[in-house]
Amino acid sequence: MDERKSEVIRRIKAYGIIKDPQWLDRPDELVPLWVMLEAMLELIERFNPPNQPYD
Repeated sequence: MDERKSEVIRRIKAYGIIKDPQWLDRPDELVPLWVMLEAMLELIERFNPPNQPYD
């Protein structure tokens, strides 16, 4: 794995965006849509937590 990919994987692990090691160990494989959507939802919930008050 080249340096750029390993840095991206390291950062994804550190932020906890994708927790499944199955996907983190295979950076060159195509992932199903649900994996990408799950990662996007994880990011959205971090920036806009669902139980946070509006004001």
